[in-house]
Amino acid sequence: MKGFKMYKQIQQLKEIGFTRSRTAKQLNINRETVTRYWNMTADEFAKQLYSINRELLLSNYEEIIINWLKQYPTMTAAQVCDWLKEHYKEDIKERTVSRYVKGLREEYNLKKSNHPRDYEAVEELPMGQQLQVDFGEKWMQSIDGQRVKIRFAAFVLAHARYKWAFFQTRPFTTSDLVSSCHECFRYIGGMPLEVVFDQDSIVSVSENYGDIIHTFEFEKFRQECNLKVYLCRAADPESKGKIENVVKFIKYNFLENRLFADEEVLNSSFLKWLDRTGNAKIHGTTKKIPAKVFEDEREHLRPLLDIRSNSDVTIYRNVRKDNTIVYDSNRYSLPLGTYNNQKEVSIEAKSEKLTIMTVFGEFICEHPIATGRGQLIKSTSHTRDTTDSMDKAQTTVDELLLFKATDFLQTIRTEKARYARDQFRLLQTLCDNYGIDDVLNAIKYCEVSKLFGITYVKDFLEHSAKPKQVIVLNTIPVSNNKYHVTTEKRSLDVYAKAGSSHE
Repeated sequence: MKGFKMYKQIQQLKEIGFTRSRTAKQLNINRETVTRYWNMTADEFAKQLYSINRELLLSNYEEIIINWLKQYPTMTAAQVCDWLKEHYKEDIKERTVSRYVKGLREEYNLKKSNHPRDYEAVEELPMGQQLQVDFGEKWMQSIDGQRVKIRFAAFVLAHARYKWAFFQTRPFTTSDLVSSCHECFRYIGGMPLEVVFDQDSIVSVSENYGDIIHTFEFEKFRQECNLKVYLCRAADPESKGKIENVVKFIKYNFLENRLFADEEVLNSSFLKWLDRTGNAKIHGTTKKIPAKVFEDEREHLRPLLDIRSNSDVTIYRNVRKDNTIVYDSNRYSLPLGTYNNQKEVSIEAKSEKLTIMTVFGEFICEHPIATGRGQLIKSTSHTRDTTDSMDKAQTTVDELLLFKATDFLQTIRTEKARYARDQFRLLQTLCDNYGIDDVLNAIKYCEVSKLFGITYVKDFLEHSAKPKQVIVLNTIPVSNNKYHVTTEKRSLDVYAKAGSSHE
């Protein structure tokens, strides 16, 4: 790609009647180069130049991308683009990254094996009609170097392609599936009319020639939510092709080459990935952004029900160092000191309330269950009470100023609440250095001028008042012997006689 100067010279020679061959000879360039830019408009050239400049920006990450491709041979260009956004905050088009990665693979012979699957096209379903569900699993490397198998349940709204998933290390049970369905309904803010599953043992006991027999807990969930359940037949991936692609997308764009810390961190990172890529990226089939389409589909979902799984299994959560626990991707506060006394608590979610107890069932606290995600739900009783100490600091300074600056001090505390303690300390120092009268005079000036800050008081005093003189008493050695007093030395016999006389 030549620069703008070359493009401009080609266009100028074209305007004065030069042929392409003469232009190539005049500029000493290849005729194919002249042909490429001969009929190109300025806007087309600028667009192409911008694309090349973005590729030049990618050259700053060439070594990093090559290491990724060598270390993770299955890495896609789409995942490279997502990692650049995640780790380096670079906003680069996926097509630009795709061209750059393709060039690197060819230059360094970094081959990648693809196993594409073909699906038959099906008609688009109406909004709020169908939610497809499937399971996936993948081996991940933990932060301590161990291999961990991660299982996940993936969900996608068939119309908007709006996604959600839940990850855990143990195999999914019917109770886990029902709980995940409820959490998914809460994430999307409603329920569809129909849910599509595979014929999994945790969903159905028997197909029975079309008369599906569900597991007891799943059937109870289906009736409570009034859901129509569609079970796919064997070897019929086209009936749930959308969720098949979502499972693959999660495996190879989110999970691939990611280190595993714990389930909470993985689920939290996944929610950020959904906002950044999973639901924010233009869908290849619909050519629309799932999050945008979902804004309309949300209105077609059925309202949520206050239903929770009636499992007898106790749910435990680890207490974090900041005295919070994570539930449904939100943080809930605990009383200060909980982390130091107990590292684990049990929880119970019922009637839109989250009850937190000790592992022995003793009540600790209760919170309303948040409707969003990524929020901190904190009780005012779980914070340090600094009111009393601030009251004392303010009262001390107010007394020092003979209660003649009460309103000024209150304004300082209100407008500079975060630094009020430091402001009061500085005011005490100014009183020591300049005296009460001068400080009150400075405060009066600041009040009239509406300068509410102790630094303004300090500036006024430095320019209009003199600090108090501090008398320092030094011990000066006296060299003249006449000022020295020599004590008389008595014999010990004198003290012995004095003691015997008292007896």
